[in-house]
Amino acid sequence: MKSVSAEIDMMEKMLHELVRRPRLIRSAYWSTNIECLLARPGLRAQDKARLAALLDLISTVAPASDVTQHLRTDALAAT
Repeated sequence: MKSVSAEIDMMEKMLHELVRRPRLIRSAYWSTNIECLLARPGLRAQDKARLAALLDLISTVAPASDVTQHLRTDALAAT
C-alpha cells in the first residue's frame, strides 16, 4: 500500500502545481489516472478520500476548451 500512497503523493504535488496553470491541465488524462488508482482493490479509506479530492480539484479548474472537447465527444457518442 505504500506504493499507492506514494503515487498519490506524487500526483497531489503535480496537480497542485498545475492548478496554478489551468491551461496546462489535461483533465481527461488526470481523471483517467485517478480513476485507475481508485479501481485498485484494497485501497485505504484515506487514499480513496485523497483521490476523490483530486478528482474534485481537476473538475473545478478544467479549462473551458477541455470541457468543450468532452461535450463534443459525448455528442458524437450519442449519435
